[in-house]
Amino acid sequence: MTSAAQQLLELCDRLDIKYVFSNLGSDHPAFIEAFARMHAAGGPMPRIIICPHEMTALSAAHGYAMITRQPQITLVHVDVGTQNLGGSVHNAARARVPAIILAGLSPVTDDGTRVASRNEFIHYTQDTPRQHEIVGQYMKWSYELRAAEMVDDVLLRARQIASSMPEGPVYITGAREIWEEPVAASPERSADWPRATLGGLSEAAVAELYQALCGAQRPIVVTTYLGRQPQAVARLVELSERIGIGICQVSPQYHNFPGNHPHQLTYRRNQVIDQADLILMIDVDVPWMPSKVRPAAGAQLFHIDMDPTKDRLGYWHFPAQRAYQADSLIVLEQLLAISASVAPGRDARKAWIASVSAGSHSAPAQRGDAISAEELTEAVRELVTERTIIVFEEPSSTELIPDILRLGAPGSYFSSGGAGLGWGINAAIGAKLARPQADVIALVGDGCFLFGVPSSAYWVAGTYGAPHLTIIYNNGGWHSPRLSTLWVHPDGPAGEHLNETLQRALQTVRGGRSAVVDVAISRISRQVLE
Repeated sequence: MTSAAQQLLELCDRLDIKYVFSNLGSDHPAFIEAFARMHAAGGPMPRIIICPHEMTALSAAHGYAMITRQPQITLVHVDVGTQNLGGSVHNAARARVPAIILAGLSPVTDDGTRVASRNEFIHYTQDTPRQHEIVGQYMKWSYELRAAEMVDDVLLRARQIASSMPEGPVYITGAREIWEEPVAASPERSADWPRATLGGLSEAAVAELYQALCGAQRPIVVTTYLGRQPQAVARLVELSERIGIGICQVSPQYHNFPGNHPHQLTYRRNQVIDQADLILMIDVDVPWMPSKVRPAAGAQLFHIDMDPTKDRLGYWHFPAQRAYQADSLIVLEQLLAISASVAPGRDARKAWIASVSAGSHSAPAQRGDAISAEELTEAVRELVTERTIIVFEEPSSTELIPDILRLGAPGSYFSSGGAGLGWGINAAIGAKLARPQADVIALVGDGCFLFGVPSSAYWVAGTYGAPHLTIIYNNGGWHSPRLSTLWVHPDGPAGEHLNETLQRALQTVRGGRSAVVDVAISRISRQVLE
């Protein structure tokens, strides 16, 4: 017999849960005791990553899952630790990454007759009647473990739900007494709890879409997260080349298409929408901004997505004559299976793509008295090799940076998928744990760096062998809020040593220590704090 907490940790080994990103508290004695017992016994157990702040814990789990698609456990402390997860909960939900969040509940019994009964005054003040509601609207599933013997079943169901498309975070709670209760080994087999998968389109739907693509003169694909399945990138390249389709990557969460491919049109959200006569939206949340641009009259609109109705968002609508909930990789394979090696009209479509692409790229940086974001990104591009992973969180340069980097390999670029700032320097930890041989480079704004609780992020990176290079785009102010205001109310010598500094910083990372390069780029305001 072992405690419910230890039983859960032992099950992790069978479920490919390698890490427990933890911020521990008074609700976790059963887990801490289980850590010690399992370590002393020398058997398999997940690696315990102690995180001084919860933003680090869930964001690192997010960084690991976005590469491996395997949910890890984030263990936090009752209501206050749940609240401290903050924007990382929003990011995990909006990015649709699988994650399992465990939180304790204050003990209920107070007479001291049960193990882990109330024995501290905070067990009264932390007893929140509806703790799950703190994060409930972001979770795919929330559940309280009420019977210790059900711990295996609950974890298996949590993993199944988190890993089924569309993926997302789940939240499990349990009172302190429950985690301490002894339980017997469970007969449950993990193979009986598979993740649910999506399929492709019907034969008729595939044929209709293929004929529409071949009949169009100016077809485009708009995507944000197709690259969560790296194999889909090669399929999209092949389909684009056979038919002649331009590709628009808007706020990319993954590397969806080679940036150096001649069919990569733009990273700017609204740039080509009104020119296309067919728009195929694949795995995208916001393909264009209706207040800025709309599709041309008569354009054919198709939407293929693992989450085509976005039912966890509030108001959301983009027009489409056909919308399908499907696995984009399977759909691309279906289209390739019926397509000719050279589709009719391909050369004319390729000529149109070339004409649009010629004027859509960012201009080379001009050197001035201050380092510009363009110049800094060009220097970053010199660091890129086949080992590079870019973790992106620089909101003011969402279109600029990927357009200059133009990365070529699937799995080389990741962003948060949400708006909870502080993700980047912490997600880089998870990315490094997932791919230890990679050069992980976090590109972050100065505000994102501060929101990321750097004292926590770099302590974890150093303690657990996850060094990465952080480059701060420091514009000396809050650029994104300034842009938001202006959009609503519209009425050099400094760069000589930049490349050398970045190269030295990367060598530091390869030597096993994290490095931070804070680059003062062109200021966006003369405002100063007195």
